[in-house]
Amino acid sequence: MFTVRSSHGRALYSPLFLNTQRCLFSSTCRRSAFNPAILEAHGPVAEQLHDTGIWTSKRRTRPRLSPPPAKKRSSKAESTPDGDRSRVNIVSDKLCDDILSYIGSSLERHRGCDILDLYPGAGLWSSKLHQFLQPRSHVLLEPDAELYHPFLQPLLDQPGTTLVPKSGIIWRELGSILTPEYFPHQVIPDDLNTRNDTLLVTANLCFHPKKKFLRFDSVAALVLSQLVDAIRTSSLFQQYGLVRMLIWTSPDDKASFLPKTIQKRKRQAIANDFVCEWVHEVCGSDSASTGWYVREDAIDHGSLIATIKRMKAANLKMPAGRESDTFADAFRKAEVSMRGRVPSPGVKPPTFKRRYHGALADLVAANEEQGGFDKGSLERKELKRYAGRAQTDVRKAERLFQVSKSLDNIINLRQSVTATREEMAAAELEWETQLRELPSTFGAEFVTYRDNLHAFRRDPPLLQWDRRPYEPLMVQPEEVFPNVPCALLDIQPRAPHPLLRQSGPSSNRAADSLDIVLGTLMHYPTHPVAAHLDGLWPGAADYIMPRWKSSSDLSQGGWPINLRGAEPTPRSLDARQWEELFELWMEWPFRPEFYDLVGRAHDDLNDKDDDAPSMEY
Repeated sequence: MFTVRSSHGRALYSPLFLNTQRCLFSSTCRRSAFNPAILEAHGPVAEQLHDTGIWTSKRRTRPRLSPPPAKKRSSKAESTPDGDRSRVNIVSDKLCDDILSYIGSSLERHRGCDILDLYPGAGLWSSKLHQFLQPRSHVLLEPDAELYHPFLQPLLDQPGTTLVPKSGIIWRELGSILTPEYFPHQVIPDDLNTRNDTLLVTANLCFHPKKKFLRFDSVAALVLSQLVDAIRTSSLFQQYGLVRMLIWTSPDDKASFLPKTIQKRKRQAIANDFVCEWVHEVCGSDSASTGWYVREDAIDHGSLIATIKRMKAANLKMPAGRESDTFADAFRKAEVSMRGRVPSPGVKPPTFKRRYHGALADLVAANEEQGGFDKGSLERKELKRYAGRAQTDVRKAERLFQVSKSLDNIINLRQSVTATREEMAAAELEWETQLRELPSTFGAEFVTYRDNLHAFRRDPPLLQWDRRPYEPLMVQPEEVFPNVPCALLDIQPRAPHPLLRQSGPSSNRAADSLDIVLGTLMHYPTHPVAAHLDGLWPGAADYIMPRWKSSSDLSQGGWPINLRGAEPTPRSLDARQWEELFELWMEWPFRPEFYDLVGRAHDDLNDKDDDAPSMEY
């Protein structure tokens, strides 16, 4: 994304953010109705928040990102400070203590650091983090400083702690405190790719209802995206090196940021892989889900068992009462599974969790209990419909498995040193025959099944979720106020590829060009890469595909070359494969000029939408 730069060429902020605050007061940012049913106060902090009347008063309050202008109070009714009631606060001491005991060993390297704290709110998490790390300085940026000052006073009494009545997610205001006045110990290093453990950033971006902005369902999702982009450009606090972030957010905003299926792996998740060593979910809601975007049960089970093994190897124990139902059940079976061989995904027909399964089970039980439903009854019709759908799913799963086995056979033969040409030809003929016989709708389902299976089988797995070192702790509704789901993300940056730093008019525009390539290909996440490379600019695939070694390295997550129906798709590329594709694009002698590429991409994509931030040039 194009950014505004200082006279030294360092990125400061995105123009997109200059309009964010103004937009929040406009009709484009209307909030949904607030639900008073989620205002049960549990514990002293929640009760004190409830008593402010911000969430319960009928007085209209406006969502905002920066502090309100000073005003003269004229009545007793206005004696309570105003505030943004879409803010969500952590109110449970036990939740904070459990988190710090769970990931405390990884935070040890930050003891005595500087803490930059954005939107601390009631400050319970901030106080616990301060107590654990004993920082040399702790700067809190709080737009509702007048409202939350009584909550923050015990923390402010600690030496080195400063409260600034500004917003930390308006880049101009955040940039104004990234100075020696507030952070005298922080200096801009010669090597921006150096990890900086002397600074830790934490923020609470959990809002309810969500704040909408332009085509973004959530401002928090936009801020998360911008914070990650700051790693690539070494802007904001990332100018001091690679700075770790602990971010509270809502489950909806987390879904595309840390996807759990290949279907949800879109531009933002890929951008995270470019510049993040890890993105971990420390705590959140139950990860078990049913619906359209699911993957086979064996993959989820295998991912969970692998996580439990990593936890055992690290001697990491989940605090009592923080287990999800899925984790608790898997942990009981883990000893048996680990003593034997955990069934690998793809060795038998897949099964998928579907929403109708619960209804079908209830109907079967009721049918048996009643000795059979009456003929023509609604229950009997529903039972027949769900049972028929279950049988269809079983047949579909068997076919997915058979086609997948044929592809696995080809891959095994290509990796074998003893396979003959005749064996290869027969296997590929069987594959081609199966493809021709597949209905078009089934073909799309197979691509999704294939990509999920391929993403999990590679070493390491493609999705950050499948590489997690621990299972997230479960957050109970009463531990936040208002009582809505929330999650804590742990983000550790890594050095980006040099090409990703080349953005803006004073550079070769590599990063800007690659953003267009990524965006264009990810508009067709299930289609073969080669077709849309040529669609983006004629001749691109002819140059790139034969030279793109990582895409065809079967031992490193590649795909069989020259095999129709087994081509790599954009959503299934890892960071290393994307980076090599970018290198080849920049080496291509006939690559288009940047502004020619912008025009071509605009014409090609027209008005198609995407979940990543819009590009501004």
